[in-house]
Amino acid sequence: MARRARALLATCALALVALTSPAAAQTVLPPGPDTTLAPPGVAPREDTYETARGLGMGMGGRAGATGINAVAYNPANLPLVPLYHLEGYAAYFPGSGTISFGSAVADSITNRLAAGISARGIFGGSDGDDESQNYRGYDGRLSLGFPLSDRIAIGLSGRYLQFRSRARNAAGERVGSTNLRAFTLDAAARVTPAEGLHISAIGYNLIKTDSPLAPLQLGGGVSYTIREVVTLAGDAFADLTTFDDTRVIFGVGAEILLGEKVPLRVGYRRDDGRGLDQITAALGYVERQLGADLALRQDIGGDGTRRSELLFSFRYHVQ
Repeated sequence: MARRARALLATCALALVALTSPAAAQTVLPPGPDTTLAPPGVAPREDTYETARGLGMGMGGRAGATGINAVAYNPANLPLVPLYHLEGYAAYFPGSGTISFGSAVADSITNRLAAGISARGIFGGSDGDDESQNYRGYDGRLSLGFPLSDRIAIGLSGRYLQFRSRARNAAGERVGSTNLRAFTLDAAARVTPAEGLHISAIGYNLIKTDSPLAPLQLGGGVSYTIREVVTLAGDAFADLTTFDDTRVIFGVGAEILLGEKVPLRVGYRRDDGRGLDQITAALGYVERQLGADLALRQDIGGDGTRRSELLFSFRYHVQ
């Protein structure tokens, strides 16, 4: 335990240095004269760390997120369940050939201040139909959560992201709104008024990046778990920076645990700004030390790209 604690603290310190050092020089990379990668009026979609559970729950995985999922979506939930998990994942977008892979760790055992880190890389396809995904880059995150009481907690995530468009103009300069280098912050608060009922308020990208890849979003969600078997949840967020006026992203999700080992998840997500509807599903397997999940998200309407996403994750439960 002592070795794990020292290792986690050292890793968090290094991650904090990496995340905070670019803050003073935050910039959006020069887009060049041609800034249109997507069709007129269609902004590139948000790019952020997703887990298989969160993807499978549509837009309902935030208020009840724990462990690795809390690192991704809701740092205030890191202290909710005592655990020490390691996870690796890979995602694939068939339409553009984009792949993404990374890893994360969450520890809410070693200290009262729960912590988690994640890192991922994105490799854009060159000839896909979805030009807005034609970029490469990486994204790192350090999340901290602290319980104010048994039923109230707060959390903060620092995030550094750097994406570079693969499109170039005649002068060889990288162009498009997918050029981005920035440091930003997420903040969250969670209350548990009754057993199994969680209510969260969350702000994403509170340091403005001026990019649709990391928009300023404010909102929250509600999650209710019945006897640790069935979970019903929903989230809603206002996107304040991507469009000329505020647009809403909302959705719901459901999860059922079969035989204490097989979680099944379905969900729905609506992006009002892009007129985009998505359906989601996920299948998992969990036991004492190991867990694995496969998730799918499929567009059923919207900006014409009809994107699909597949995500596989493998998780090791240290404790």
